[in-house]
Amino acid sequence: MNLKLLILTVAAVIGLSSCTTYRYEYIAPVTETGRTCVMQCLNTKNVCYNAMQGQAQSNANMCQQNNHYSYQACVNRAQSHDDVKKCNPNPQYCPVNPNYWQCDESYRQCFAACGGTVNVYKNE
Repeated sequence: MNLKLLILTVAAVIGLSSCTTYRYEYIAPVTETGRTCVMQCLNTKNVCYNAMQGQAQSNANMCQQNNHYSYQACVNRAQSHDDVKKCNPNPQYCPVNPNYWQCDESYRQCFAACGGTVNVYKNE
């Protein structure tokens, strides 16, 4: 059993170490107009973040509600106390994980359109 755990751990470490990540460096525009434009980009990004957070929370709430309905349906179908014990009140994990990728990508495009520079560095 310990050998199996060791093999799984090594496989997980190898899998995680092969992930590619990116780092972004932002160089602001030199003009006042460009800097004002970037502030508008930032405001739009913040609105987007708030919307994605709200969407993630809504999805989690719906998931929790579905868990509740599934549990109640199981309890209603149960024919004995032992059957009720088999019902899982939380059959599905309901994370609140907003996906900000689209917000960030739009911000980078807007930043560049305002005259700024976005440098991308790939971390492997």
